[in-house]
Amino acid sequence: MKILFLILAAMLFTSSAHAHTVFAPEGKTLKVHWAVLTSKPGKMSDMAAISSRTVAKFTPSEAGSYALYGAVDRNNPDVMRILEVYEDEVAYQVHRDSEGFKAFIEERKPILESLKILPVDPIVLEQKKEGTGHTVIMSLVEVRPESLEAFRTLTAQEMTRAVAEVPGVMAMFATSEKDERRNFIHTLEVYADDAAMESYTHSEEYQSYRKKADTMTESRKDFTNNPANVTLSSKGLHLTPDGQELSAFPLGNPNTAYSQYFDGQSYLAPLSTQQVGIFNVTFEPGCRNHWHIHHAKAGGGQILVVVSGRGYYQEWGKPAQELKPGDVVNIPAGVKHWHGAAKDSWFQHLAVEVAGEETSNEWCEAVDPEEYAKLK
Repeated sequence: MKILFLILAAMLFTSSAHAHTVFAPEGKTLKVHWAVLTSKPGKMSDMAAISSRTVAKFTPSEAGSYALYGAVDRNNPDVMRILEVYEDEVAYQVHRDSEGFKAFIEERKPILESLKILPVDPIVLEQKKEGTGHTVIMSLVEVRPESLEAFRTLTAQEMTRAVAEVPGVMAMFATSEKDERRNFIHTLEVYADDAAMESYTHSEEYQSYRKKADTMTESRKDFTNNPANVTLSSKGLHLTPDGQELSAFPLGNPNTAYSQYFDGQSYLAPLSTQQVGIFNVTFEPGCRNHWHIHHAKAGGGQILVVVSGRGYYQEWGKPAQELKPGDVVNIPAGVKHWHGAAKDSWFQHLAVEVAGEETSNEWCEAVDPEEYAKLK
């Protein structure tokens, strides 16, 4: 039985085998838990079907729902385990209040035997930026309390290395229970297929890790799951692509106040709000703002100072202009334009507000995706 659990954000990342960490933006605290669902005998496939037509329709649009990864226990096909990762408690409540989740709760009632929510703390949350895994392994490890910190460090190092260096290792997650049971570690491993799993678990690196880790544990129970289609989410991946560095200016917070005027994820960090307004704007790869106009009775407009990455600036009726660090763009009031990142690069610029009389900003249509796609 193939079960589909996915949360897919439409980000434009370049393909890479390197690991990326799922984490919350500054000021947020990840909410992570396991959901263990038990269906009435033989009804788990019905549960998955209900999920596909309810929750799966709404979750991709929930910016703070980072990942819902899970599968059905092969030895007990009435049990489904799902690792859920949210940006914070608020994001989790948004998910619970969604129309799709409420429908899922109602429709599953006749076939749901039990549900257990297990809050956990993340130890390591590593995955590739994109792709699909078909082999899912979960484990419950009881670690000797005196060896807990060493085990956590060792496991985080190996999981991060595996996702970064091994092509078939799609995702590695390790979490610990809370308080007096914090030495109980739950893991989720996602592989491209059985061959990838076999290759990794028989590798010298993994065998060395297990030899060290097993000396720190009291017990270990592995759960083999039915084949699954786990599509990796790109939400929660807020690191720069490999080989690219952002400037020394702060990343800031997700630019939620203006998100309706951006295609893709951007971040805003106010640097100065006195005398002259200066803001560091960061665009993830593929992110750009809509066409817009800075209006002013006199003066006004904006100055862009590029500080990292690669992007574009375009005025209405003119070709797009490639931007690189050190470039400066003077935008007079009344000029319709857009700016943003290239498809394969993060992009940062300082936006300097030019003083003027009766200034305002007019947002227009989005950049034509076909025209944007033509940019190199």
